[in-house]
Amino acid sequence: MDNIAEIFISWFPLLLVLFIMWVMPIILIARSQKVGRQEKLAWVVACLFISWFCLLLFMLIAPLKPNDK
Repeated sequence: MDNIAEIFISWFPLLLVLFIMWVMPIILIARSQKVGRQEKLAWVVACLFISWFCLLLFMLIAPLKPNDK
């Protein structure tokens, strides 16, 4: 049992960095003012599956439709 704890503790910093890298695009898109709520939701859902590539697409082509405020 101690072996599992040692492995987890040794890998924790790497796992934390990977988690932050996975969540950061979602946060950046969610805080963006470039798009409306529905389009933002679509971008966040897409980002859950294709993370950084989706963020690059968002930065290049968002908004897809004019923003209706």
